[in-house]
Amino acid sequence: MKNIVLRTYGKMWKFERKIYAIDDVKLPIPINPDEGVYFLIGLLITIILLKVLPFLSAIPFFIKYLAIPYGLMKFLTKKKFDGKLPHKFLLGYLDYIGQPKQLARFQPAKKYKKACFAAVIYRRTEIVNLTDMITRKKGGRKNVSVSR
Repeated sequence: MKNIVLRTYGKMWKFERKIYAIDDVKLPIPINPDEGVYFLIGLLITIILLKVLPFLSAIPFFIKYLAIPYGLMKFLTKKKFDGKLPHKFLLGYLDYIGQPKQLARFQPAKKYKKACFAAVIYRRTEIVNLTDMITRKKGGRKNVSVSR
């Protein structure tokens, strides 16, 4: 079987975003905005953990404020949960938790009372003239003949 190569230009429209300078200060390496945000989130988490757990203050400055946030940033940008980035997965999971668990036609389902069945079943058989029923619905004759 011969392989056919299909060429597309999909990647052409996906520009890789980079920050080369902040204000007039040129950065030594270009930074991806997503990685920068994740680094700041990792730094914030680290600072909160240092406030909550004071025994972590013995860790050297380089590890506390650079290595741990960098590791968190790399983890959050590379790891995918269910094919999504961690923050989008978390938002989807929180949305799932907040939704009702039983849906009918994409609306919350109503809770019905439990059905109880009687021991005796009554059955009735009717033969209905469908032509008379149709004409009655259209405004024809008002009486319907029902034969038993």
